[in-house]
Amino acid sequence: MVERERFVPRRTGELTRDLAALAWPDEQDAERFLAFSRLVAALYHYEFHDREQVLVDAWEAAADDPEAAGAVTAELTGLLDGANYTTVTMTELDEALTRESLIPLRLEVDLDDYDEMLIYRRGSHQRTVTVPKWRGFRTEDKTITVDERVVVHTRVKPRSWFDHQGIDPEDRNLRPGHMSLKLFQNVPRADIEMLLPSARVRFRTIDTVMMGVPAVASAIAVLATKLLPTLGLIVLLIAAWLGFRDEGPTLDQTALVVLFGGAVTLGGFFFRQWTKLKNRRVEYLKTLSENLYFRTVADGPGVLHTLLSAAEQQEVIEVLLGYRFLSMRPEGLTVADLDNTVERWLSESCRREIDFDIEDAVAKLRRLDAIGGRTVLRPVPLPAVLAALDARWDDLFRHRPVDDRAVSPGLEPNGSGTDRDRSGPSLVQLRQVVDRFTGRLGDRLLRRE
Repeated sequence: MVERERFVPRRTGELTRDLAALAWPDEQDAERFLAFSRLVAALYHYEFHDREQVLVDAWEAAADDPEAAGAVTAELTGLLDGANYTTVTMTELDEALTRESLIPLRLEVDLDDYDEMLIYRRGSHQRTVTVPKWRGFRTEDKTITVDERVVVHTRVKPRSWFDHQGIDPEDRNLRPGHMSLKLFQNVPRADIEMLLPSARVRFRTIDTVMMGVPAVASAIAVLATKLLPTLGLIVLLIAAWLGFRDEGPTLDQTALVVLFGGAVTLGGFFFRQWTKLKNRRVEYLKTLSENLYFRTVADGPGVLHTLLSAAEQQEVIEVLLGYRFLSMRPEGLTVADLDNTVERWLSESCRREIDFDIEDAVAKLRRLDAIGGRTVLRPVPLPAVLAALDARWDDLFRHRPVDDRAVSPGLEPNGSGTDRDRSGPSLVQLRQVVDRFTGRLGDRLLRRE
């Protein structure tokens, strides 16, 4: 059974229309709710825009700046939690490493290669698939768990560690100190280890048998039909060299031709077996590459943009759901009753069980001054909420006169803008953004506990 997740699989626009279509005591409230949705989305978009600008700059500098790399990791964790992703635990990863893979490969991964590794998933569902057995001679139906989105963030250990261990990182397709961030889709949980950069293809027992048995049979056939004269001549030479025979065979032209023919035959046999082994490995690498290609959604900064958008949507969705179902009960609801009401509607609407993060939704609504009350939550009327949000939006772009001598850090005394320091992003600015949202993340985790 798939566990309940906090992720709400709805788009903001679609959800707003569905919520606005529910019954209202005042006909004008439906239009007011649409305006409420637009204002909330605009405020969160402005907030996330700041995070995006600073985070992308920090990502560009993270390769050479450990402080920037640490700040990126802290903000990435907050984004993943805000987008309602769930951590893949080490227990789940170990199970994936030991469980039989759905693709016909055996993968090997050494987790010690990484200084830092974060794996998050979202949107799990069950699927029945047909798995080929014995190279397609028979099949088996299996019910598997598929994760709709998986984010993998890794930072490889430095060169000194690989040198101390006597490991060549290129053999594991790794670059020391490299930081990687990738987003994948529709990943079977049993195959989650294939997403790691250092995943290496290894032959399975069935591969060894299917390649070894024909090789042995072919060797026996070659030995019996083509190498007997050569082997007889070699045995006589060895016996004479060891002193078991008084006279050795005569190495005339015929004997040399026999030896040369045997060497060519033996060399051809080993070359064919090596080519088969190499082709089988190339075939498996192709299978792995195809699986990764069709599942890859974004890489590097593209993942950051996608996560920022997803986190922004989930924040807005929680606000809309919390306020809409509370507004249906002007007399108020307790937190538990509101949680049950929202989850019941989501179960019918999304056809899956969702663990709605009610504590976080209530905290957001309080910051927006959209609800009141402590034990019993009561909605603030929509006209008053719209007026407050409109004033907050206007205040974001209100520029007051300042003393000309008070120059912003990024401006010249004459008021003209200058480029930011080319050495890297403003870590002070990044820390301010990260601290603000990490504080919210800490509050959210405390409420869950």
